[in-house]
Amino acid sequence: MTQRVPLMLIPLGIAKKISKRLRGIGTVFTKFVPGLKYDLEKTDIELTQEEYIAVCLVNCLVIFLIFSVLLFFIFYIIRTKTLSQSLILSIGIGLIFFILFLFLLARYPKILAKKKAEKLEKNLVFALKDILLEISSGVSLYNALVNVSKANYGLVSNEIEKTAKQVNSGKAMDKALEELAVTSESEYLRKTVWQLINTLRAGASLKGALKTIIKSLTIDQKTKIRDYAKELNMWSLIYMLFAVAIPTIGTTMIVILSSFAGMGVSRGFFIAFIIICFIVQFILIGLIKTRRPMVYI
Repeated sequence: MTQRVPLMLIPLGIAKKISKRLRGIGTVFTKFVPGLKYDLEKTDIELTQEEYIAVCLVNCLVIFLIFSVLLFFIFYIIRTKTLSQSLILSIGIGLIFFILFLFLLARYPKILAKKKAEKLEKNLVFALKDILLEISSGVSLYNALVNVSKANYGLVSNEIEKTAKQVNSGKAMDKALEELAVTSESEYLRKTVWQLINTLRAGASLKGALKTIIKSLTIDQKTKIRDYAKELNMWSLIYMLFAVAIPTIGTTMIVILSSFAGMGVSRGFFIAFIIICFIVQFILIGLIKTRRPMVYI
């Protein structure tokens, strides 16, 4: 259980022990998260889908309590609401955060599986070039895979090591590669492995197949970089709006409109407005970071 899940305040090991009584509820919630079982298998989170949902519920309850108590004191201190109104409003907003965080945490294994695939694809081209070089030098495919598994190619080396161990234990090369293709989340690795399998079964040249695969992957990665550069311009503009334009112009417009309408703008409203702008900025930074392609060519 080495993988740490962001937004979880309680570590997985401790939350697993606390959440034993919630696993029945977790079983019900798994129906609303299709594919969670397979996403967990592709990550380092060593939990069943029922255990994982129960852990999410425990963490979301803690988040609900923190936000409810914090908002209650904020509403009560600035005295914009009565005691009962502050309590009801803080609990209502706390429930919204509970549902939001539960949705995010439930979807996280899928995100993690995709990020793992992206990390794998980062070194895939270099690993394939290494295999091509060794095969061109007369080394067998099995020995080339063993050498790459011992090299420093990150997750690619780890995945190939599993395949090499299966072949060493007596499984046929094409069957071991087929299992790798089926279990991997990486689209590029699946395409690569299936082409190698077809080449092996057809008895064709591995050198020609590897050269074609490497060329195709390199073109795709360059396309990803160009697309991200174009997309980054749009995200930069949106971030500048929430970082500069909306806080300044928005505040000025609210003051002007409220004076025309004869309504006063409370201090609490301004505080909430500023907090929302900061939250949106952090979300945008996170989105920009997650959209960055993990390629190195």
